[in-house]
Amino acid sequence: MRTERLKSAIEAALYMSNDPISAEELAKMFKSDINDAKEVLNELKKELEEAHHGVYLLETSVGYQIRVKPEFASHVRNLTPYQDLGRGLLRVLALVAYKQPITQSEVVKVIGNRTYEYVKRLEERGLIKTVKSSRTKALIATKEFANYFGLENPEDIKKFFEQMTKETK
Repeated sequence: MRTERLKSAIEAALYMSNDPISAEELAKMFKSDINDAKEVLNELKKELEEAHHGVYLLETSVGYQIRVKPEFASHVRNLTPYQDLGRGLLRVLALVAYKQPITQSEVVKVIGNRTYEYVKRLEERGLIKTVKSSRTKALIATKEFANYFGLENPEDIKKFFEQMTKETK
């Protein structure tokens, strides 16, 4: 597949996916060489960093995603109110954000055993990080979490949730 066509195809795939897609998966999906896919991803990342784009290419530990730039997130948030995150994931995120650092075992007491799956998915997406804490893990919101919700930094998370609570009353 020619480079421009491959770039368009990869961009379309990243746009449609709610989850990160690895360079290997993209190469396989479009029957291209892994090095070509990586080259296209680098080009796409550089292009999207330019000021006239409203999105950027995020590289996570498991793949790539197209995301809205933080400066626009608060303006477009109501168009897709976190539909790519299920209720369980949002519950874990809310606990982590509001009580961080919180241990995984404390979250399990509130949410149940599905917590382990939720934590794994949130960590893969880069929204939380885990740090070994005795026989459990401490859960902490990341900069990507802040970006996802249109915040400047993770320290603003408590204010964000307090504001959301006021808006829903």
